[in-house]
Amino acid sequence: MAKLKGDRSAGHQWGLRVGTEIVASTMIGLGAGFLLDRWLGTRPVFLLLFFSFGVVAGYLNLYHVMGLDRKTHESPDRGEQK
Repeated sequence: MAKLKGDRSAGHQWGLRVGTEIVASTMIGLGAGFLLDRWLGTRPVFLLLFFSFGVVAGYLNLYHVMGLDRKTHESPDRGEQK
């Protein structure tokens, strides 16, 4: 029963990390785009551009985290999952 609780906790931590990374990168992109648009006087151009960059960065981080997670669950001798 303790192992199940640990697995569940690890799943919650992983989900929280992924969600935070996607939201944070999107918000940073939105903020940078907003500030550039305000500074240069070009309304939604940089906002949309940096929003797109933020979303792409978030999903690239997700892909990276999933690759790291997969490597930790593989056994070193045959490449099978535990």
